[in-house]
Amino acid sequence: MSIVLHCLAILNRQATPVYMRTFDSTDRSAETAPKQQDQCVKYHYLAHTSCDVIEERLLQNKTSSDLYFGLLQTIGDVSVYGYVLNTGNRLILVTSVPAESSAVQSAGIKALFQQIHATYVSLICNPFYDMAADMVDHLGNINSPKFDSIVDELVNAYSS
Repeated sequence: MSIVLHCLAILNRQATPVYMRTFDSTDRSAETAPKQQDQCVKYHYLAHTSCDVIEERLLQNKTSSDLYFGLLQTIGDVSVYGYVLNTGNRLILVTSVPAESSAVQSAGIKALFQQIHATYVSLICNPFYDMAADMVDHLGNINSPKFDSIVDELVNAYSS
C-alpha cells in the first residue's frame, strides 16, 4: 500500500502557519469545493493539535537533539508526523499511512522532512531572497513559486 501525502504545514514558534499546502485533488469544480474546504479546515486543525503534542514531547524530553518527532497522532485514516527545526518552527505532514506499515514508512518520512528542511533553510538563508516581496499578507507567510515547485517535486518523488 502506498502513502498519500495530504498536507504540509510549516508553523512558527507561536503555531502561526507560515506555509500550508494541500496535495489532494486539483479538481476545482463547484461540486467538490465544499468538500475541499472541509479538508483544508481538517488539515489546519490537525496541524494545530499536533503542535500541542510536540510541546508535550519537548517538555518531557529536553535533552534530545533529534529534530524528527515521528508519528504524533492518528485520527481515522490520517496520520500526522512532526519535525521541529532548531529555530522552533515546526514541520507537520498529514498522510494516509496504513497503521501496520507506519513503522516501515517512518524512515522515508524522516528523509522527506530532512529534504523539506534543507529546502526551507536554503530559501530563508538566501541573501537574494526578498521575503517581503513574497509575502501576501505581511505576516511572514511563504509565497514562493520556487519553494512550491521544489516541495511539489519532493512530494511527487515520495508518493510514487
